[in-house]
Amino acid sequence: MSQFPDPPYGAPYRPPDQGVSPWLGYLIGSLVVGPILAIGIPFLSLAVFASTAYDDDSAFTVAAIVGLVLPFLLPIPLLFKKATRPWGVGILIGVAVTLIVLGGLCAGFIYLLSQESY
Repeated sequence: MSQFPDPPYGAPYRPPDQGVSPWLGYLIGSLVVGPILAIGIPFLSLAVFASTAYDDDSAFTVAAIVGLVLPFLLPIPLLFKKATRPWGVGILIGVAVTLIVLGGLCAGFIYLLSQESY
C-alpha cells in the first residue's frame, strides 16, 4: 500500500501555475523602469521641443508639461489587464518616488545656493 486511492469526490484542487511571480513586476517596475521613465522622458521631451522651436517660451512650457505628465500616463494601459497590473503599479510607484526624491534634491540645492557664504 504505497499509494492512497483517489477520494470519492475527485482529485484535490491544485491552483494553476502563475508563472513569474507578481513581485517581479513590482520590483523591476519601481526600481528600474519607473526611474528611467521619470528621468528620460523629461530630457527627451525637452530635446524634441528645443530642436523644433529656437526662441519660443511656449515650446519650453509644453515640453515641461509633457515631460512631467507623460511618465504617469504611459503605465496606465498596463493597469487594465490583471497579468500586467503589477508592472503598471510598479512603474507608477517608481515614477512617483523618483520625482519626489529629485524634487527634494533640487529644493536642497536651491536652498544651499541661496545661502550666503562667509
